[in-house]
Order: sequence, then C-alpha cells, then structure tokens
Amino acid sequence: MTLSLVLALSPATATEIPKNFLLSEPDARKILSPDDAAEQGYKISDKLTRPLELNPCVHRRAVDRGRLAARTITLWTSAPSGSAEQLILYKSPRAAHAAFTQLRAEVKRCARKGDPAAPALKIRWRTSKAKAGDESIGMGYQTWQDGSVNETVTGVVARRGSALMIYTTSDGYYNPGGLTRTARKMAAKVCALPGVC
Repeated sequence: MTLSLVLALSPATATEIPKNFLLSEPDARKILSPDDAAEQGYKISDKLTRPLELNPCVHRRAVDRGRLAARTITLWTSAPSGSAEQLILYKSPRAAHAAFTQLRAEVKRCARKGDPAAPALKIRWRTSKAKAGDESIGMGYQTWQDGSVNETVTGVVARRGSALMIYTTSDGYYNPGGLTRTARKMAAKVCALPGVC
C-alpha cells in the first residue's frame, strides 16, 4: 500500500485552530480605542509550550504530551480582573484524557502549594463537579494575604474527544456555573474540527 493511499484512508486530524474559532476571539482581535485600551486588553498566544491556564503546580512550561495545536486568549481589565479561554488539540482522545487526568491529580497534589514569586501569598485550590463535554471539572483557587482573601479565580476544564478547553475568571466569587455553560458551547463547536470527536 502506498503512503499516499495510507494517508487518504487515515482519519484527518486537526493540526491548526482556525482564526476566530474561540468564543472570545472575535472580540480579542478587535482594535480598541485608546480610551478602551487603557481599561482592558487581550493577548492571543498559539504557543504549544504555554502551560495550562489552570496550573496548580505552577509549571513554567507545558508538561502534558501530544499537543498538535493550542490557542490561549487572556483578558485583563482595570477592575482589576481577568479571564482566559484556552483550547488545546491533542493527537488523540487518549492524549487529551491523559492531560485532563494529570491536571486533576495536580490540583490535589498542589492544593496548598504557594507561588515562589510571591511567598507572602497563601494559595488554596478547590474542585467541584461540572458537566460539559466527555469529562469536566470545576477548579479554582483563592489567594490569601495577612488573613484576608486577595483574589478568587474560578475555572472549568472540559474534554471533548481530543480537545481540552479551559475557561477562567477572577471576577466575583467561586462559581463555575457560568463558565460551564461556555465550556458546553465550545465542546459542541470543536466537533466541527477534523478528527476531534
């Protein structure tokens, strides 16, 4: 059997994420007025080595394996608050499941691990149930300083086929419900990409 025939018979897999595919991406790519740019801003990254947006063990680089494509969009505001949307495509559902499982293990192992860059902050991670895609989990943390809550970050991690998606916000109290609805939208949308579902 020739190589071209083998490739023709093999299921296609997504090796790139189309422009404006992420839910927040159209807004992130808009040019902001100078006044708006002083109040908020987006960053878009396609780096495969970027760590997961929920990162309880504070990895500086990605530690999961089998990534084919990734896009991360982060938003900061002068409130101050922020949010993130991250989509990672893996070579197989098994690789995506392994990344999901590894993150679940890390949030338990590093639930009370601090940030070496900010030793005065105490960090406490937590998890909760979530329903999106093939498997999902609510996840987030609070930072404490001098006995008071400094910041609360809420997140949802969901896997659908060979895609892993993460949504986070630092706005308000720990409440993954709204983010779960967003993750469900993306869990349905990623099936339009070849080989994901």
